[in-house]
Amino acid sequence: MSIPEYAIQRWLFDEAQGRYDIDLAESGVQFQLLGDLELEPEWELDYSLDRGRPELRAAIAEMYGGPALSADRVAVTHGAQEGLYLLYRGLLRPGDHVVATSPGWQQAWEVPRHIGCDVTVLPWPPGTPFDSEGLLRAIGPRTRLIILNSPGNPSGCVLTEGEWDTVVAATAERGIAVVNDEEYLLDFAGSVVHRHPHGISVSGLSKVFGMPALRLGWLCAAPEVVEAVVNYKRYTTVSNSLVWERAAEAALRRRAEHVARYRRLVGPGLRILEGFARRHADRVRLVAPQGTPFAWVDTLARTTSRDLAERLLRQHRTLVMPAEVFGAERALRISFARPVDVLEEGLERLAKVLADAD
Repeated sequence: MSIPEYAIQRWLFDEAQGRYDIDLAESGVQFQLLGDLELEPEWELDYSLDRGRPELRAAIAEMYGGPALSADRVAVTHGAQEGLYLLYRGLLRPGDHVVATSPGWQQAWEVPRHIGCDVTVLPWPPGTPFDSEGLLRAIGPRTRLIILNSPGNPSGCVLTEGEWDTVVAATAERGIAVVNDEEYLLDFAGSVVHRHPHGISVSGLSKVFGMPALRLGWLCAAPEVVEAVVNYKRYTTVSNSLVWERAAEAALRRRAEHVARYRRLVGPGLRILEGFARRHADRVRLVAPQGTPFAWVDTLARTTSRDLAERLLRQHRTLVMPAEVFGAERALRISFARPVDVLEEGLERLAKVLADAD
């Protein structure tokens, strides 16, 4: 059985490639440069280990904190997306039941379906509470995994403490695993691995650190889950780059500096986007983001958000993400953690497209 086309990646890497000079679509903060890394000429160009260098795994475990988390609960992956893919392949079997949320990352429902799982996609419209009652109705005797993303991409929403309590109460005693994509989590003391006995955390250096080119992610889980993930990785990418693993160790040692940079970009950028939404309240509605460098912006135009994004790309060489690629409609995901001049110019171009769409 073939897997459906990946709409998010097709938009970014096929339809939009080479057609923009302002990027308000990439979901992390403004990328950094090679000169921002601590690189050493004597580093070996050898293979790394299938699960990652012990020093890097120890540094990741230390970042999570807590006595229950040690390096044997960490596997290094090619970004968070590979971590999730390896988890689905290593954990799920045909006939298992999985619950995911939408709008979201297409991988969360298509890969389990491709494996042969029964998937329930639970709607979680941006700006609304998590449907705890819907989750309780969805869970059944074959439910194996709940897939969450808090803080969420593309919604910018988070689970409240009460909503987390509902998730844990509904799943923990039944042995149902809960994975949370935690790319935007700044304090890993709040990670799912500390909330849930079968919690699995996936994260990386792409979004908060602005280092997607390193393709450096990780998965934190029980040792038996890590072993299943590592075994599947041996069949795919074998190991990560030893050079970038060393660079990642250095980045994690300076984590406070990278988080401070993230905050410096997010704060002013959000204020600019909020001002844009107020000025164009007859055309857009901003869903206040909760801990993400992008926001979900509902569009009130008569045309589709896909059409708006295509016009913006074609006429003004500016890239945003239309809701349609996330399984929704009539909204744009706009990244605002950009240099002020870049963000302001991109939003000015968007304003012209919105005006023309009346």
